[in-house]
This record gives sequence, structure tokens and C-alpha cells, in this order.
Amino acid sequence: MICNIKNIKSLKLFFIMMFFLLVNILLMSSCTWLTSNVNSEPTSSETTSEETSINFDELPDEVKESIMYSPSEQFEHIGIRDKQDVFCFAGDIIMAEKPRAAYDKDGIDAIVDKGIRLLFENSDLNIANLECAITDKAVSPDDKEWTFALPTKYVKAIKDAGIHLLTLANNHILDFGTDALINTIKVLDENGIFHIGAGENLTEASKIYIKEVEGKRYAFIGVSAVIPKDSWKATDNRAGVANGYDTLEICTRIFKLKKYVDKVIVYIHWGKELEIRSGELQQLIGRRMVDAGADLVVGTHAHVVQEIEYYNNVPIVYSLGNFVYGGTMRDMIILKAIFDYSKNEKGDLKIRIYPGVANYQKASRYYDEEVLKTKIDEINRRNYNCKVDYSGVVHIENKTDDIEYTIKPGIFETTESTLNSENDIELNENDAIVPFELTDISKIQAVD
Repeated sequence: MICNIKNIKSLKLFFIMMFFLLVNILLMSSCTWLTSNVNSEPTSSETTSEETSINFDELPDEVKESIMYSPSEQFEHIGIRDKQDVFCFAGDIIMAEKPRAAYDKDGIDAIVDKGIRLLFENSDLNIANLECAITDKAVSPDDKEWTFALPTKYVKAIKDAGIHLLTLANNHILDFGTDALINTIKVLDENGIFHIGAGENLTEASKIYIKEVEGKRYAFIGVSAVIPKDSWKATDNRAGVANGYDTLEICTRIFKLKKYVDKVIVYIHWGKELEIRSGELQQLIGRRMVDAGADLVVGTHAHVVQEIEYYNNVPIVYSLGNFVYGGTMRDMIILKAIFDYSKNEKGDLKIRIYPGVANYQKASRYYDEEVLKTKIDEINRRNYNCKVDYSGVVHIENKTDDIEYTIKPGIFETTESTLNSENDIELNENDAIVPFELTDISKIQAVD
């Protein structure tokens, strides 16, 4: 009997020890699991579903592959950007009858594909050119062959596409007169879409949009060097567009802006339609603006893709082509500009292009690998001193510090000595930006 009691006590002790051992094992396993999950990074698909309204997993495989070129590039698309500011540029918007009908029927998916919108959703700012007036009272003038108007209700499509900022500096914004221009500005203001490049007078037309990202300030200027009539130019008492031919005014503005902002970006309407290479006047204006301090120059109007040039190590993207247009099917590109501050406070600029097509109805990216290679090869044959790799990243091939203007500079040669001479351009410490007569940068159209 005594022996049995001892055996029972031994068994109890054994079970108690086993119980504590099992609890200890479970606790250790739980801690290991928690530690591994806390320290591990979320997968790209998990992060994407949180950061964007487009479900990455639902995209076609060819879209996924084109977006995720390499692990080092994933941050550009899923919103994980340490010390990197991203801006996307699209081309001309007209949204003619076929895109309107498609949008009425099937919404934004019918006119802008998901791959483009995913780029836009993971950008700090998206910019395009509005190549028409917004009006419901469009009566075509007799003296202009091509006129374009967008009914007011379709402004929602621009917002749905993800565009934040529009330049109005082009050769169609006044197709239906100053009343239609003023209405365009009113409608955009009411819908929270920012605009540059045209206004009810010169001061308004010359306004600069300033975007602040993580303490860095970016200034966006819109001008047109395609102006049908002299009466389209904004003056002190006349509505119109910002004059892109006036390089003295533009370059002075750029130079002065550099005192107040970190980067200056110019979106300009210029060149000749359907020409796949830039003209001499484009090159002259673009290079002058770089000399004055522009950090990036982006162009439209040709309705086709033109070359990319690096002048003094600054990219000039001569033409993006169309965006949501509605006319003849033509190639286009979406431009992504990435300002990287991870290595230095000044910031390094990398640009990347996404070839696509603007057809009668829809703006879409190319996703087929062979088609992409063909399109990039075509662009590289036009490029002067840079090369686009098959992931779309643009690489400078040789410096152009010694490049010369292709035509005589004319009235304003933006040499370093000219820009640094306060007597020549009448700079003083109290001035902010020519020609506004402002003394406070905060009075300029800006957004946090």
C-alpha cells in the first residue's frame, strides 16, 4: 500500500513536470513567431493592397511583370519611398466623343488602363495638358479649323484618372474665347484640380503651382510656344496664355524661383505636330530654361513621342504624345520623375518612361515584352545623348556641358555671367517672382 502511494506521488510529479515543460515550449514558440512577424517586412502584394485602391493581385500577369521590373524598383509602385519624391507626367487631353461615350458606359476603366492609374496612385503629383476649353456653350469660331471643347460633366473623368494638376498653356484653350477660358478655370477650381499656364490676366496666367513633399518645395511652370494669335497672349488687362516665346521673362522667373524652392519643373507646349524630332526653336528654348535653373523640362503638342535630351545633365523630354485624346491611334509615354534624396540633400533625378498607346478611346500602356522593346528601340534611335533601357529607365550616355545652341540665342543669352548680374535683370532681395510684384512666396498658388 505504501509502495502504491509512492508510485502515485511519483506519477503526479512526473505529470506536473511534463505540464510545465509543455507550457514552456509553447511560450518559446509563440515568442519566436511574434518576433519573426514583427521584424519581417510586408510582402509587396500586402503593401500594395493597403497603399492603393487597385488590387495588385487582380491585375493581369503581364501588367504585374511590367510593373515589377526588379526588386530594387518595387518601391516606386507600392508606395514605399524612403526620401524619394515621385511625379508623373501625361500628355494631351481632349477626350473627344468616343472616350466620352466609353466613359459614360463603363467609367474610368474604359479610357485609362489600370497600369497607368497604378502609377498615378503611387505618385506625389500627376500632371497633364488640357488641350481644350471646358464649356457647355461651345460655338465654333469661323477662323479656326480645329477647335476642342469638353462638356463640364467630364471633368470628373480627369479626377477619376488621378490627375492633380493641368497646364492650360496651349493652342486650344481659347478656341471658344475668353469666356470659355474663365469657365474652364472656374470648373477646375470647383473640382479641386489645380492649373497653370493661362488666366484672366498676365498675373493669373503666370502663376506657379508649388507642391511641398517632405519639406522639399517643387515649382511647376506652364507656358506655350504655340500661340495662334498675338491676342491669345495674356496681358495685364487681357485673359490668355503664358507666353513661351518670351524667354527673358521665363528664364528670369526660373532663376528667381530657385531662391525659394528646391526644384523648378517646366511643362511647355511647343514644336511642330507629328514631327518625331524636336525643332531648333524647341532646343533653344529648352536649353535656355535649363541654363536659368530648370531641373526638368517636359513638352507636348506634337501628338507623337519625340526624343529625350540631357543638356548640362538636365533632362529635356521634348514630347510625351497624347493621353486621353480620341483621335488617330498614336504612341505615347507616361513620364515618371524621381527625385532621390537618400544620398545627398541636393537630390538626384532619375527619369523613367512607360511606353503606351493613345487610341480612339483609351490610353493604355504596352505590356507585351517584345512590343515594349520595339517601342523603346524606336525612342532610342531619336535620343541624342541618352539611352532608355528595357525597363524604361533613362541613362545619360555623355555629358553635354559644352553643347552649343543650334541657332543664334537672340535677345537673351542665359549665360552664367548674365544670370548672376543683378544689374542686367534687376534682382533684389525683396523681389519674389517676376512679374507678380509679390513679396511673399506664400501668396503664390500652393498646396501642402
